[in-house]
Amino acid sequence: MNRILRKLISIWTVFVLASVPLGAAAQDADSADAQAFLVTPLSFVKQTDLDFGQIIPTNTAGTVTMDSTGAVTTTGGVVQVDGTQIPARFWGFGQFNQRVLINIDANTYLLTRDGGTETMLLDRVTIGSRPPIIITTNPRRFRIANPDGFFSFTIAGRLQVGANQVPGVYSGEFAVTLEYE
Repeated sequence: MNRILRKLISIWTVFVLASVPLGAAAQDADSADAQAFLVTPLSFVKQTDLDFGQIIPTNTAGTVTMDSTGAVTTTGGVVQVDGTQIPARFWGFGQFNQRVLINIDANTYLLTRDGGTETMLLDRVTIGSRPPIIITTNPRRFRIANPDGFFSFTIAGRLQVGANQVPGVYSGEFAVTLEYE
């Protein structure tokens, strides 16, 4: 009986402490996104788009090159403003040790300014393998190393920025194809 009474007092104490308001604590609210990537066998999905972040062109042409981790190097008159650049990321699902061919639809891509006709060239598209490999329209062969069959890969590349490039958001598309062998 004594043990049961102590248990009830303990439960009551936890309940009372949990229901006591925290005085004049400030309240703040925010929201967050939730995502889930469902991948069926022998398929893949895109998680993120390739984003070079914010850059400033000058009166000298240059390049912004992103590696598979999102690290950026610039040449010429291009200045990287922030650290928000991210490579495109994809997730796939096959079988352990299965071969996968990965390729893209072109070797270079034109990104066009939204609401305009100005362009920038995206080339030297790389896949985030070790070491990074420039991928082309000729498929590159990889093996699925994860015993569970899940894998991810990133795609990045080099953006050629013209001298006095017109400010704006530039966008384009590239197609990635996977073939499971």
